[in-house]
Amino acid sequence: MDEREQEENPVMRANEVCKLLGVGRNTLYDGCRRGIIPHRRFGRVILFYRKRILAWLENRDNEGGNQ
Repeated sequence: MDEREQEENPVMRANEVCKLLGVGRNTLYDGCRRGIIPHRRFGRVILFYRKRILAWLENRDNEGGNQ
């Protein structure tokens, strides 16, 4: 999957979100477990909706990034 296809895909996997946020997998999963990072769990798979992640980032920027 090339970069353009990834940007158009509404669902992201953990590795894509880690790259976008600049964090490691443990930090991402900890944020999910604590209910900070928006996600959906399907069994053992955690998926992220691109629009929700981008909106969450925008909201954090507007709040000063502290949470």
